[in-house]
This record gives sequence, C-alpha cells and structure tokens, in this order.
Amino acid sequence: MTKAPSLRASNRSRVLAELLAGAELERTQLAESTGLSRATVFRVVDDLIASQLLLERSAPLKTGPGRPATTVRLNPSAMLIAGIDLGGTNCRIAVADALGNAIIRGRFKTPRELGAADFADWLAARVTELVEEHGQGIPLGSVALGVPGAVSGDRKRILGAHNLPQMLGSEFVQAVEDAFDVPVHIDNDSNLALYGELVCGSLDGSGSAVLLALGTGLGTAAAREGRVLAGPDGALGEFGRLRIPGRAERLRDLVSGAGLAAYAKARGADIATAEDLFADPERHAGILGEVHEALLHLVSLVTLAYEPATIVIAGGFADAFDDDILDRLHTEVIDMINVDTRIRRSELGGAAGLLGAMAAALSQLHTSVGVLTEHATLVQVERERIIQALASSPTTA
Repeated sequence: MTKAPSLRASNRSRVLAELLAGAELERTQLAESTGLSRATVFRVVDDLIASQLLLERSAPLKTGPGRPATTVRLNPSAMLIAGIDLGGTNCRIAVADALGNAIIRGRFKTPRELGAADFADWLAARVTELVEEHGQGIPLGSVALGVPGAVSGDRKRILGAHNLPQMLGSEFVQAVEDAFDVPVHIDNDSNLALYGELVCGSLDGSGSAVLLALGTGLGTAAAREGRVLAGPDGALGEFGRLRIPGRAERLRDLVSGAGLAAYAKARGADIATAEDLFADPERHAGILGEVHEALLHLVSLVTLAYEPATIVIAGGFADAFDDDILDRLHTEVIDMINVDTRIRRSELGGAAGLLGAMAAALSQLHTSVGVLTEHATLVQVERERIIQALASSPTTA
C-alpha cells in the first residue's frame, strides 16, 4: 500500500507546480493561486530558495505601507535535463535548462556495430560531453531516452528492436541506467514522439490520438485523454510486425524508409533511398501503388483499434506523403470503415521525438524535486518558448 505524502510534501509540491513553467510571482500571489496560507507559502518558498531551486528578486517599486515585495521564480540553472532521440541511422540529443530551454543540440551517427554495454557508454559519453562543454557547470538532473523498439511496461526490457538488435533484453537498459548518475526514463521513440505532440504540439489531449512514426522503421503510439498508452510486453501499437494480407511482406517492409528501400531494390528499382521512389512517381508507379495500399491497411487498422480523432504522421519518411495522398487516405478510410479520422503530418516535424524526450526528462525532473502526481498536470509548459529554444539552439556533431 502506497504511503500518503505528508502535508509538508504536498504543500511543497503545490508551490513548485505553480512555478515550474516559468511564472514569476510574489508570495502573496502564490498564496492566492495555490489556496495555501501565507505562512505556509512563505515557509515553503524560503526552503526552496535555500536549496537554490528558486530565485528571489525585488518586485517593481510600489507605493503604500508595508515592506517592499519580492518575487520568486524557478532557477533555470538549478539543473539540466537531456532528451535523446535514438534512431537506427542517427542519434539526436538536446540538453536544456530546468525550464526546458535547449542550450545545445548534438546529432551523431548511430554506432550500430557496438554491443549493448558499449552502446550505453557511447550514449552517456555524448551527453556528458555536451553538458561539460556547454552546461556552464550546471549539474545534469534527468535523462529521457527514446529507442526504436518495443519497451516493456516496467521499462526494464526492450522486447523488439528490428534495426538495433543489440538493445534486446535487459542488458542495454541496465547498462544505460548504470552509465548515468541521474534518473533515466526509457521509452519507445514513437511513444515519446506522441508525448511531444501532446505537450508541445497542437493535440489537446482530449479523446484518442494516434501517431504513426515513419522513419528508418515503423512505429505506432496511441493516447487516450492525454495519456500515452502502454502494454506490459511493449507490443501495443506494434502494427509494423503484421503481415500484409495475402503477402509475405510485413507492413514495416513497405511503410518505412529502410524496409521500402530494401523491398524496392529487390524488385529491381535503381534507387538509393525510399524517397527516390516518390521523386519519380511515374517510373515507380507500381511500387508506390503497393505502398499506398499498405498505408491504407495500416491507417484502417489503427482507426478501428482506437477510433482516434486525429492520426499524426511523423518521422523522416513522413514528408514523402503529401497532402493529396493524405486527403485520399482520409476519403478511403471513411468509405471503408465509416470513421471520420483526421490524418495530418506532424506540425513539429522531425523534432517531435526529441521534444517528447525533453518533456519526459523535464517531467521526471519535476518528480525528483518533489512534484507529486496529483499536481503534475498543473505544470503547463510554454510550448512556443520550448519549440523556439530548441530550433534556435546551436548544434554540434
């Protein structure tokens, strides 16, 4: 049985939840917004200032009796977070302050040849380098890693990793946790991309939503009422494993960058990447017709499974499907199963997975400093600020 948090812990959590998104308030304003007594707020704020989680400064001058007021806000330099979007081809890392403002990004070629332990050490080394070179001495407080594979519900095992098989099992997960000295949140990259859409994108969290991640591989994630769904064995949403009816190929063989390129080359197509097929649609009309049918089958499956209001198409391969293709899919799905689901490309583009990893690391940091589950939803991040900070942050390789 879970022990109920103490009143002191609950009060601290409530005050933090009010400030973690970047608000700057006077103590009296905090008392009004939290519903806590002034004495309680003053005590909590003093403790948080002493622990360097909050900064205090004089408020604008005002007339009238009483001592000059001061405002408090989160200390963005209290700790850093790192979000990692690990793909089968490239690995992207963003290091951000405690408000989620990215200070540096890194893009690296994924070392597919490394074993589990060495791979984990490589990830930790890349993050450590970015923190040491650009973090101005601020300690790292939280890491979130999105992996291209199915992750167990307890996040202790990777149960499917078509493009990076060295991650399978528990060895890689344990090695990652050992390589970092801070809490590490590991999840399927599609789940984190959908989380990024919920936190930083235009999905409002109501009803159901599905994200199809079309990159080197194929991933699917689903959310209900703002919560990303997960199963105990990580198989929820792994539609790419399914065979196309009447064929030997699986969905991921035609609706992913690596799979489609391999399939097309086996059919005699003279291409370097899957995108080359779409650059010459007349020449490759036969294969592209197969791709469309496979994508229609996939979209129909997820629509029947979740009845989502919106299906978001994301990933590096998503741009191959223009608005005309998506509009045609929308019409065909309605005709086939009579469900009107909006189908659109991600507004966050290729940043969805990285933003989701950053958001997960930030949420984990909030928990580590004392925000309780009951108050976590009160922390409303400034989406535009976080998106712009990531886009404008320098990139190193």
